[in-house]
Amino acid sequence: MHSTHEFPLVALSVLIAICASYTALTLAGRVTVARGRARTAWLLGGSVAMGSGIWSMHFVAMLAFHLPVEIAYDAWFMALSYLAAVVASAFALFVAGRPRVGIAGRLAAGVCLGVAVVVMHYTGMAAVRVDARLTYDPVLVAASVAVAIAASTVALWLFLWLRNDETRRGRVLRPIAAVVMGLAIAGMHYTAMAAAHFSSAGAMPPMDDQFLIGTTGLALPVVLGAFVILALTMVGSTTDRWVRAQLTAAEALRESEERYRSVVSEVDEVIFRTDASGRWTFLNPAWTGITGYTVAETLGIEIHECAHGEDRAAVVEQYAALRAGRTDYAQFEIRCSTKGNETRWLEVRARASRGAEGDFAGAAGVIRDVTDRRRAEEALRHAREVAEAASRAKSEFLSRMSHELRTPLNAILGFGQLIELDATTPGLRESGDQILKAGRHLLALIDEVLDITRIESGRLHVSTEPVAVNEVVREIIDLVAPLATPGHVTLAIEPSAMAECYVHADRQRLKQVLLNLVANAVKYNRPEGEVRVSSEPVASGRLRIFVRDTGAGIVPEKLHRLFTPFERLGAEHRGIEGTGLGLALSRRLAEAMGGEIGVESTIDVGTTFWVELAEAESPLARLEDASAAGLRKRPTDLHFGRRRILYVEDNLSNLTLVQRILDRDHDLDLIPAMQGGLALELARLHRPDLILLDLHLPDIPGEQVLKQLRDAADCRNIPVVILSADATPGQVERLRAAGAHAYVTKPLAVQPFIEIITEVMSRERAA
Repeated sequence: MHSTHEFPLVALSVLIAICASYTALTLAGRVTVARGRARTAWLLGGSVAMGSGIWSMHFVAMLAFHLPVEIAYDAWFMALSYLAAVVASAFALFVAGRPRVGIAGRLAAGVCLGVAVVVMHYTGMAAVRVDARLTYDPVLVAASVAVAIAASTVALWLFLWLRNDETRRGRVLRPIAAVVMGLAIAGMHYTAMAAAHFSSAGAMPPMDDQFLIGTTGLALPVVLGAFVILALTMVGSTTDRWVRAQLTAAEALRESEERYRSVVSEVDEVIFRTDASGRWTFLNPAWTGITGYTVAETLGIEIHECAHGEDRAAVVEQYAALRAGRTDYAQFEIRCSTKGNETRWLEVRARASRGAEGDFAGAAGVIRDVTDRRRAEEALRHAREVAEAASRAKSEFLSRMSHELRTPLNAILGFGQLIELDATTPGLRESGDQILKAGRHLLALIDEVLDITRIESGRLHVSTEPVAVNEVVREIIDLVAPLATPGHVTLAIEPSAMAECYVHADRQRLKQVLLNLVANAVKYNRPEGEVRVSSEPVASGRLRIFVRDTGAGIVPEKLHRLFTPFERLGAEHRGIEGTGLGLALSRRLAEAMGGEIGVESTIDVGTTFWVELAEAESPLARLEDASAAGLRKRPTDLHFGRRRILYVEDNLSNLTLVQRILDRDHDLDLIPAMQGGLALELARLHRPDLILLDLHLPDIPGEQVLKQLRDAADCRNIPVVILSADATPGQVERLRAAGAHAYVTKPLAVQPFIEIITEVMSRERAA
């Protein structure tokens, strides 16, 4: 028989398939997020809705199918096909609702679902009752089964992909996926219908009329029922999504508030808010833990009332600054009296809160209890003061003891020398020598202890000035040469150390440091070894002086102990005399002059000590530059007639500089003195017209020289001009009060120096 299809009903069947697919995609998300009974309810309801849609699509498509004979349907087979559609839908939603489905699971589920759809379709076809014989094309039947399985697999994949996608992308893709699924379902149906052939030969056996439904009675219930069920399902799904979204938002808000309350309640710091008038409007429970006052007792009180009486003004001032807009953030520490009358320190951090128009609405911030920190700081400060006091007491005690020990030591050394001079026997001479040797060793120890205590107590003054390195090195080599003779140790000066290099240093202290290093290099050297002194510039305008020996070296593990007071690193076992204070003192002296000292050593090769100081300009070079600029032609040139000036200075460079400055007056005699004691004798002998006095001399301090000059009747009227690099205001005032006529700082500025000398000598001549 020739069959036809009515196009409007075909289109309606495709539309129902698309709507059923969209419903299925929507319900997949509901089944996934639902739990417990709600999940079971959505699974059952969704199965009925989706199955009804697929079943309705099938029978609407059958309504579009026309044969030359009347078509009726067996109610029982229709019910069985409906049941197959619902079961297939339930299976699809169950798979789509699982948390995870692998590739193999998707393929297996797609095959099962496709077979179920095929069963639904062919069961529905079995319900057809027509006066004709129904046969199927096996190839097209197989094709319909393949289409059903493919459509089911694609449908499951789309379920799993879009089930939880509530984003804009999901909302756009879901209708597109529904169209694809609907066309696939419709394609399966119409492929299966193409496999069906009706022929007039061998008509189907007639059935009882009570079990048959005609096309007229089938049309309206199928179409309306399908759309009603789908519509109700979509409305329910949308409502459920909206309600669930509201519940989720409410739950999230509740959890957020709960977390906030938990954090605020459990945090150790006080979180607070105040209003514009400065009254507490919010405090977390930490306030009670710190102050003892409950939150209810405190709210509404002005904030400054909770502060210690002496700190209330500071709180008012800080809050006024926030209110006036001078600042938006304040951090300060105040004291607070607790309910138990205990005083605690609080650190307050507050930020201003302002309205939309910028008006002050209050403040918010945190308060931290810093009482333990303040107490620790106070304890640390007290401990530091105690330690400093103990250190000062120790230094003062050692200083006093050192001075006190000098008095009996003077007698020991004096009488030891008399014994040595008056000795008539070798034994007596040897006894005197032992006394002198032990006495000098004790004197060196006392001097080093005294220097260290002066540094620790802050009473050691260094006067840094340009010092010629080559001059100091020559002096040290001459002093150490006798010590090197017994061991046949060679003392060598490399050309770099003989160059005209100057450093900022106290000449006597630099000499003391280098003398200690060179002497140690000789004492700790091997027989017939070598000690070399060199220098080289390093970065940032500094000069490094090296003292290298060829001794046994020092193991790396002991290098850090070299500069520890009284640490001799086994020297006592080698019979080497010493106090163990030399290197410790050398380091502190180097640091006092703005430098540093270091050491490098290699076992069986030797040790290298180095001293690094800032480079300085040659004072003679400055004088030559000044002379080249026409200084000699200035009206303040020296011209005094025959006069004598005594210059007390142990630095040859400074002595030469002043000599060249004063050489311009041929009637002026300069008398040099490199020691304070010699200067006193020369002053009494020559009665100079002016004395230029350095403060740091090798024998006695310049201050004592000045005092003795003022105490001596024959020298007290001689004007004295101090030349020193130590020019602190207190130092200048003290020496002017002690009788100095002027104070000139080093390095010398030539023209002001000439003007000062001219003024002093002119004033004395007029007097």
